[in-house]
Amino acid sequence: MRAYKLELEAIATDILNQNADAVGNENKPNYSKRDFMNAVIIFQTALMDKMYDNQDFDEMNIEDRMKMAESCGLELRKLIHTYTGLDTHKFEDFL
Repeated sequence: MRAYKLELEAIATDILNQNADAVGNENKPNYSKRDFMNAVIIFQTALMDKMYDNQDFDEMNIEDRMKMAESCGLELRKLIHTYTGLDTHKFEDFL
């Protein structure tokens, strides 16, 4: 799978520079629901990648890995819904 290292570095650096240079509320990016979901997909992919590394380190069996991945996904969904009111399972809202 492609890692997007350069693209992620460019986006992160640009956002950090904008934050550093912002005055007042000009830094609010006004993400659309689709933009937000794109960011969630990127974050979730990175989260699952690091979770997999942790599972390997712990020599976790496949059943426990699957339970952990499902739990992680549900907790992320709950976090997003709690703080944004968005339900990531209603994908039609993000098209």
